[in-house]
Amino acid sequence: MMKPRLSLLISAFLLVFLLAGECSLFADNSPVTQGHLNSINNSFKQNRIANGFAELDSYGRVQLKGGYEDDRQVDLAFSLAQTVVGVRWVSPVTPDNIRVKEWEKRIGSLFSRARVLKETGSEGAPGSVRNRYALVVGVGQFKNGIQTLQYTVRDASSFYSFIVNPQGAAFPRSNVYYLTDQTATRDNIMKYLNTIKSVAGPDDLVVIYMSSHGTPPDKFGGVHIVTYDTEVKPRERVWHTAVTETMLKDFVESLRAKRLVMILDTCYSNGAYRSIPGFLPPGGKSLGADEDEGYGISKDQGKRLFGSKDIVLDEAPKKTASAGKSIDSQDGYGKVLLSASSAGEKSWESDSLKNSVFTYYFVDGLKRYNGSVKDAFTYSKPLVSQRVKQEKGAEISQTPQAMATSDNWNMRIKK
Repeated sequence: MMKPRLSLLISAFLLVFLLAGECSLFADNSPVTQGHLNSINNSFKQNRIANGFAELDSYGRVQLKGGYEDDRQVDLAFSLAQTVVGVRWVSPVTPDNIRVKEWEKRIGSLFSRARVLKETGSEGAPGSVRNRYALVVGVGQFKNGIQTLQYTVRDASSFYSFIVNPQGAAFPRSNVYYLTDQTATRDNIMKYLNTIKSVAGPDDLVVIYMSSHGTPPDKFGGVHIVTYDTEVKPRERVWHTAVTETMLKDFVESLRAKRLVMILDTCYSNGAYRSIPGFLPPGGKSLGADEDEGYGISKDQGKRLFGSKDIVLDEAPKKTASAGKSIDSQDGYGKVLLSASSAGEKSWESDSLKNSVFTYYFVDGLKRYNGSVKDAFTYSKPLVSQRVKQEKGAEISQTPQAMATSDNWNMRIKK
């Protein structure tokens, strides 16, 4: 009989062998060639990235290695790699792969901030909702050559009309900030996020809705929100001039309100940037991908945004309440992020609905279920998937996702 320890060693060896073979298979199927790597590394030298370089990871993706002067040089290197092979074949950055002195300095401040938040934050469920505040943003026109979106302003208008309508949620108009196209600049969005943050108390309800393009995934895999004045030249400026994950995270962490609903109908797609010279790889698309390649908000990004290891993921629709009724018997609470699509998917607009597919069905759900957020999401999720396949093709998927810090997140945004 084989000894247990020897058996475990053999099993471990076989597992490592199989995993290595699987990774090798990914690498063998990669469209990234040595020529692509040479092109990326040459562009690093041309842009004075002296100590950084690119190589293939075990999945056949380009990964950054070496040392970098600061955060912006990492962005430059990451952007240069994307312009050669596209977003799909560039691996997100981890501190284990590269050395950035600037990041080392940040670690202490992050821990310090976490302690402050823990000490100042209060636990437990809030009382009844006292005041309601909202920021509603829709961007369809862009200053710097990004492709227009037809229905984002209509999306924002639909959502705005629901929350200020006496038959809808009846938010006080003075508490709702509505920004579209030219008024939806990065500075304006941040101005009103800060305004809400300064006035909203623990028992208040805050709702943030944004419909726009997303940026290409950044070095950590985050897709940021494109504003009217987001810049695209040089390419890495798109991450520095959008509403970033870090900006939203700071808002979420500093907000005193215990009820926050954040709805992001955004995604990245190649087509949004096809008219911008040098933005996409040669041929105008990522290796092995078409023009409709899309990237929504990932679960990892949601976890970073809310800073919660115990975040609740809505993997599948739960039982839907009857129209006009709610599954939960009382108002929910917590912070919830609703995303129009999952990571690796595009958020689609519909010419027949004249809205984005997600916003159309989500607002319809709010009307049907008295403003109950979870019920509206549960209602809309399968309808979005069905409609996208019906209009765009059976092979196209769009799966809305929800992430929350509480199981009981069925907040009512209607009085």
